[in-house]
Amino acid sequence: MSDTMAETVTVSVDKVSIARLHGFACWDCGAVTRRLEPCETVSVAGTGRVWTVFRCAECREPVTS
Repeated sequence: MSDTMAETVTVSVDKVSIARLHGFACWDCGAVTRRLEPCETVSVAGTGRVWTVFRCAECREPVTS
């Protein structure tokens, strides 16, 4: 992971896809065939667990809650 990653953002559980949360798909577009790279971290509200967000090159923008 890059040491320039943004601070952890908390997201609502109803806005989370399991594949995206586990890094199997791009967080934003859902692509599974593109190369994915870790970009930042998120936590799901109420869980306290922090997950690494992966994005394809076309979607490298910070997460908004």
